[in-house]
Amino acid sequence: MSFFDWDGSQARSDINKSYASSNKALKTGFDTSQGYYDKASSSFDPFVSAGAAGEKMYGDLLGINGTDARDAAQGIVTSDPLWSGKLSADTNAVLRNLNARGTGASGAAALAGQRVLAQNYDNVLSRYAGLGNQGLSATGQKAGVLTGQGDNAYGYGATKAANSINYGNAMAQTRNAGLNNILNIIGTGAKAVTAYNGIK
Repeated sequence: MSFFDWDGSQARSDINKSYASSNKALKTGFDTSQGYYDKASSSFDPFVSAGAAGEKMYGDLLGINGTDARDAAQGIVTSDPLWSGKLSADTNAVLRNLNARGTGASGAAALAGQRVLAQNYDNVLSRYAGLGNQGLSATGQKAGVLTGQGDNAYGYGATKAANSINYGNAMAQTRNAGLNNILNIIGTGAKAVTAYNGIK
């Protein structure tokens, strides 16, 4: 490095090095952050998928997706031993209560049995609705991460653009360094001559 940068070439070299170094650091930071955003986003995927499956099953059980889908969904629920065991236990409890009152063979017994079935079915619907809500919440959280990732990408681009503008401005300031130095020398010389002539 020379002591005096006569034509601005040393300044341009320093600017080039600084520009390349800052862009490299910026890209490293951006690439690293994108990896973390991707990891954070994908951590919600199981909950989003489970929620979507729960929401579909909920719609199937309600018959929203057609009678075939409803029948298939009801078949899945009623074939579960836990379902049939719970329904039997609840029904037996109601019948024991009615038998104790002497109304086990009445219309109240049939109505109570339907009520038990409806309550158990509503419980199943509630669980699938809850799973759908969990998926909706996870989807919202994942969307927040993806929005942050988009903002990060925009910030990266904006910073790169600002760096490019600053780089161009810095380079432009060095372009006339040689001419300015010559003019300054001429000006200094003229002042010296004028001052010398004034002393005589």
